[in-house]
Amino acid sequence: MEQELQSLLEYQDILGAVASTIDGLVVASAGFESDDAETVAAAGSAVVTDAGGDDTALAVELDGGSLFLTRGAELMLVVCAEPGIPQDPLAGVMQESVRRLDALLVGGGEFSE
Repeated sequence: MEQELQSLLEYQDILGAVASTIDGLVVASAGFESDDAETVAAAGSAVVTDAGGDDTALAVELDGGSLFLTRGAELMLVVCAEPGIPQDPLAGVMQESVRRLDALLVGGGEFSE
């Protein structure tokens, strides 16, 4: 799972990524210290719970950055990025990543393309 998240950091302006349960329990992270990953996952869970509704992808502009959230079947993917990143291209990448992460979780480590 960490390798999947690490690959997201290769995209320009992506600062960190966290895979967590929908209720905010960290499963894996890349680009964050442990405490920061827990904070990001908790914030992501609060946003998804309060504002998510049926949306599977959300973007929140913050002072100094952007927070992108994508819900999968089992997991949520939260990405922190530099400000001003367009949501549409990143949303597609994140949806594919969360699909693979869900498959890894359910399949115990293997997934099919």
